[in-house]
Amino acid sequence: MEIEDSSRVHVMLVSFPGQGHVNPLLRLGKLIASKGLLVTFVTTELWGKKMRKTDKMVAGEVTPVGKGFLRFEFYDDEWSEDDERRADFPVYRQQIELTGKREISRLIKIFKDKNEPVSCLVNNPFIAWVCDLAEELHIASAVLWVQSCACFSAYYHYEHRLARFPTEAEPEIDVQLPCMPLLKHDEIPSFLHPLSPYGPFREVILEQFRNLNKPFCILIDTFDAIEHDIIDHMSKFCPLKPVGPLFKLAKSIAGGDISQPATSDHCLDWLPKQPPSSVVYISFGTVVFLKQEQIDEIAHGVLNADVSFLWVVRPPPEGLVNVSPHVFPQELREKTDKGKIVEWCPQERVLSHPAVACFVTHCGWNSTIEALSLGVPVVCFPQWGDQVTDAVYLTDVFKTGLRLSRGEAEKRIVPRDEVAERLREATTEDLRRRALKWKAAAEAAVAAGGSSDRNLQEFVDKLRGKSKTVSNGVSVLS
Repeated sequence: MEIEDSSRVHVMLVSFPGQGHVNPLLRLGKLIASKGLLVTFVTTELWGKKMRKTDKMVAGEVTPVGKGFLRFEFYDDEWSEDDERRADFPVYRQQIELTGKREISRLIKIFKDKNEPVSCLVNNPFIAWVCDLAEELHIASAVLWVQSCACFSAYYHYEHRLARFPTEAEPEIDVQLPCMPLLKHDEIPSFLHPLSPYGPFREVILEQFRNLNKPFCILIDTFDAIEHDIIDHMSKFCPLKPVGPLFKLAKSIAGGDISQPATSDHCLDWLPKQPPSSVVYISFGTVVFLKQEQIDEIAHGVLNADVSFLWVVRPPPEGLVNVSPHVFPQELREKTDKGKIVEWCPQERVLSHPAVACFVTHCGWNSTIEALSLGVPVVCFPQWGDQVTDAVYLTDVFKTGLRLSRGEAEKRIVPRDEVAERLREATTEDLRRRALKWKAAAEAAVAAGGSSDRNLQEFVDKLRGKSKTVSNGVSVLS
């Protein structure tokens, strides 16, 4: 399909290859396109393979979205799908940068020659080099931060040494940041802890914070009502714009995420048969993979609590070696009248269903903001990264959650009795009432004229109003 208006503002979105990164950026892309812009979404060929399989898209094909257009381009990272180096994050991340810079530069030149100059590059965390590339090519850049503003603040204060954080000499000191609750040493984003085994992730994320002078705007998938004070404070240092919950803003635009085969929706046939507020929904995201011993305790906790359940159990993540799929007690598998175990389900639709009573979650930000925005109480089972900080907010600030774990650093298996107790407590009227309050606030943020709706429109207006073609045919923002 040809685009008739060659003056249409063209934005390129570059995503790190991972579902928690691709989905929010894709939502943003469809929202921007719907407002009349041309959006090119770029990620690796390996993820392109997954997206073509589920969405039946064609690379390079332009698709109308609202008043604008969207297309996908995928680049080859030059490693085979089963290359063991993919499991080594620092090494793989360097390969993505090496191949990504070259291939994205090539794409930008192709579009320039087609009279579709790129006005702005937008990236998500883990690939801060996109801002460097934009600067080299004299193109504007922006960032989509896919965690909370509280976590953004923690990384910012750590990088700029504006607060005391745990050290190897003092690994258990508390951290006090402006406009935030006091965080214990195991409640800061765990990548920042000196004893964390995930040091390489810390360094990659901090690269983005060393580049914050380059993007003209930092969009955050959060909304003003839940993080007003911290957003207001951090806006003094960075050009922040909360535009979340993106999944709610994008709800009216078809195909906002990487979907799964329709056959996976059979859980939606089961949910309507359950009584209102009776089902415990259990899902630990796409990356967390618990020990078998912990799965056993959670399963027996569900049995002891005698609750109905919908449990999403994913196979071991790619790259984990010598790890077997989870095995469930026979008694749980036989509970077909009260429970269902699936490999995937459409989480937003499940959380929206009146049969769901609460959500047992790892507290990743996508799951956290979905639970808040859909009015669902949570049982917090964080492991690492931003999850431990999100759990603090769910339990102590938003007051819609109950803590079941302090995270992987706790080094303990949570016993079945504790699991059963939290499941019984999770459906109290107070939790539900507070959860519904945040649901209303989220709906107000994304409604026409709401805070997130206005911020997104301001971002698009700036792209459209200040995009201009310079003599070499490449668009920049002044």
